[in-house]
Amino acid sequence: MMRSLYLLLFSFSFSLLYSQSTLTVTRSDNQKPIKGAAVSCNGRVLGRTNDQGIVTFKTKCPKVDVEIDNYIGDEVVVDKVMELALDRDNIKSSQIEGVTLSNESDPRALAIIDQTFRRFTENSPTALDSYSYKSYEKMSFDVDEDSIQDYTRFFDARKDSLSRATNRLLPKKEKDKKDSIEGEQMMSVAKTSKLFLWERAMEFLYSKKYGEKVNILDNRISGLKNPVYEMLALRSNRDKIPREILPENKSLYRYFLTDSIEIEGRMNYVIRFRQVDYKVPVNRRKYNGYLYIDKDSYAIKKIESNSKVKSDGTITSVWIPINDKWFLKTENLKIKMGVSEFETVQKKPNETAEEKKARLDQVKKFGNYAYMKADYFDFKTPVELKASQFSGYTMSVENTDGSLLNKYRTDSLSAREKLTYVKIDSLGKKYTLDRKVQVLTALLRAKFTVGMVDISPLQTKYNRYEGFRLGAGFKLNEKFNKYISPDVYLAYGFKDRGFKYGAGVDVRT
Repeated sequence: MMRSLYLLLFSFSFSLLYSQSTLTVTRSDNQKPIKGAAVSCNGRVLGRTNDQGIVTFKTKCPKVDVEIDNYIGDEVVVDKVMELALDRDNIKSSQIEGVTLSNESDPRALAIIDQTFRRFTENSPTALDSYSYKSYEKMSFDVDEDSIQDYTRFFDARKDSLSRATNRLLPKKEKDKKDSIEGEQMMSVAKTSKLFLWERAMEFLYSKKYGEKVNILDNRISGLKNPVYEMLALRSNRDKIPREILPENKSLYRYFLTDSIEIEGRMNYVIRFRQVDYKVPVNRRKYNGYLYIDKDSYAIKKIESNSKVKSDGTITSVWIPINDKWFLKTENLKIKMGVSEFETVQKKPNETAEEKKARLDQVKKFGNYAYMKADYFDFKTPVELKASQFSGYTMSVENTDGSLLNKYRTDSLSAREKLTYVKIDSLGKKYTLDRKVQVLTALLRAKFTVGMVDISPLQTKYNRYEGFRLGAGFKLNEKFNKYISPDVYLAYGFKDRGFKYGAGVDVRT
């Protein structure tokens, strides 16, 4: 009896941890279902599609691979309901070059897109009198997840080869030697940990009477003692009209109504879209993504947006209805951020063109990616809010040491992520990453902060009267006062040889 009870409890717990997902796989050319497509994660097959092209499975993986003979395999971000169209793999290259995609959008799809845009504000949470919710976001910079094992093998072999090299060329300058050592250590770190990791938990408050307030409940960045506040202001599709439905972007995409599908008891239009600037499939990917539009409200349920080239990235956003308004529930992002290149053949003096080409062909490349996963939860509406909760700036920071993050995590840290804090933090102290990042961000935003003063140097302009104008601005920040922020500026015109100055004050009510 007790054993049966334990099994029942275990099964119930498992179902909570790993919710069931349903995937429909079809042919991209005629939308017919594909039978026998294997769905897998990390090489383990989770299931195969049936006669209707449907497979149900449970997994903790953020994305799964879909493969079947005679079709180009693809990947899809895991959700409760998904659709994926595969392209055939048995077309000769000469035939591929002749494939031209339709250059006209489906009028039915355009009508749905127009209705979705017109009703976006009506469906937005800001149409409510008040609400509150929280979020947990995890952002990182890493080698392509699918190439980590290959990267580890390559680095170990490279390290062994360099240790046995007798004529290895080392930088002559001391600074170059130091940079080389730092680079080697960062390469070594990438074997077992990410290169960058940032977690943050936030609280969002909204009132038609008082406005919006965002509280940073806690955050932590690997390798940095202090957060990069410019990054705290980054926003996604939350409360923004997605670019895929904006009227001014309609000429950038072609839309095709392909299906209707039920998601969580509600019927949705499924619209495929692609960028208009390519007629021939790139890497056999014919469409950039999918829009799922709720039939009753014309609200966006889900967007899957992919790059033209499969390896360049993907973004998925999912919304849920609460009190007849649609809140962003989850977001997943993977964007390619360049390539790490490693020469495997040493450059020869006076090498010929053929030797150079042969050397460059042997260069080993690994893609670097930015990853983001965001979960929004604890939705409340209506909610009683006070004016005092909206005092100060629109965004406030309550904690920055990461000690409270465990209260808000919706996803546990992997072993690789845990090691990131240990290894990158140690390198951050050793190579003073905080100081380097502060200088970099100051240059990017053209502003330095010294205590309660924000300094904006090098404000350069040019006009016919003043000629080249050089100036600087000084503004007291929130450390001076939460509500009052005085500022002054001083400038000099090199053509009229005159000084200019001014003063002002910002008052937050």
